[in-house]
Amino acid sequence: MSQGSPNEAQWSVFSSADIEKRWARARAAMAEQELDALLVTGEENFQYFTGSTGTLGYHYSCTRPAVLVFPREGEPAAVAGEMLTHSLEMTTPLRDLRGYVAIERFPYAMVIEAIGDLVGNSARIGAELGHEQRMGMPVGDYLAVVQALPQARFVDAGDLIVRLRMVKTPEEVACMREAAAITGRARQRLFREIVPGMTERDAVRRMRQLILEEGGDRTSFVHLIAGSPGSHSQHHLDRPLEKGNVFYLDAGAYVRFHTIDYARIATLGPASERARHGHEVLLEANARMIDALRPGVRCSELHEIASTVITSAGYELVPTGRMGHGQGICFTEPPSISPDDHTVLEEGMVISTEPEVAVDMLWEDVHVITRDGSDQLTGEAVDLYEIPFG
Repeated sequence: MSQGSPNEAQWSVFSSADIEKRWARARAAMAEQELDALLVTGEENFQYFTGSTGTLGYHYSCTRPAVLVFPREGEPAAVAGEMLTHSLEMTTPLRDLRGYVAIERFPYAMVIEAIGDLVGNSARIGAELGHEQRMGMPVGDYLAVVQALPQARFVDAGDLIVRLRMVKTPEEVACMREAAAITGRARQRLFREIVPGMTERDAVRRMRQLILEEGGDRTSFVHLIAGSPGSHSQHHLDRPLEKGNVFYLDAGAYVRFHTIDYARIATLGPASERARHGHEVLLEANARMIDALRPGVRCSELHEIASTVITSAGYELVPTGRMGHGQGICFTEPPSISPDDHTVLEEGMVISTEPEVAVDMLWEDVHVITRDGSDQLTGEAVDLYEIPFG
């Protein structure tokens, strides 16, 4: 095993070969940008580089954050809560694990020491400072690290990390494929269980239960639009479902550290002609987008394809800014299928096709880009489900 290659961990979700691919791509990108190290603090980025988690409760707790110093050469080091270092030893390739017990203040001096040990105090270090990034350690402590290393240069590595996470390994894709199947089974069960008297909150809670029953580890989100103002957020209301409304459910299961995000549509009672036509237009736009998926196609081109179908059918475009996006550790990731995102698709990217029409209806499927096309991960039924509703 070469220096800096991943070790095999007894309880790792991912193989050492899978993590090796991630590390090798990262180091190649770091070489291009002349970075000596990455300072990885965000929970999702930590998961990407290690295949595990360094926190007690993801984003539900800010206590005891973990920081990974990932050098371009040699073994990375993690600074994490002492109680988590044993888990990291069993589930990650990390061997340089530096535990701490402090609670009142994050021990940023340990990060300074790790940087000095791995790359020296005058290194060029990439940090999570850009778009679609979230720093896991306290920002004040990050600034203290920067101030304590005046000879080092800290630069934004957000775009580098985004580009790495856009392209999935086969093992990442396998988790997402399973998450899609779980989500589909749970949603179809929910459609059969909806009855008059249920509230929006009831439906969302039941969907989360069904995802667990079908084999999911947790739920990324449940987005319910039931044709009423205020139903678009994650604050689900104790408001009864109403007959005649379109009931579209967007949701995703997690399988280990990867999730999915896609929607299907039902109606509360018989579907109106308006709902049927909107559904047909969405399926047509989705099919045209899928036909175009392949390496070399730009995201902006996909947006134009969907827009043409939707406007030709007499609908206005919904001002959401995009008609699809990347997925993976988060249920929304770059790139975006939008007019201003000219990202070129490449093999291994996972992206959704998500056309929407201005009648509270949205469609979504998820695909991995292959060498000469795409492979759809979402196989749930496409029919407009009519829920018997009184």
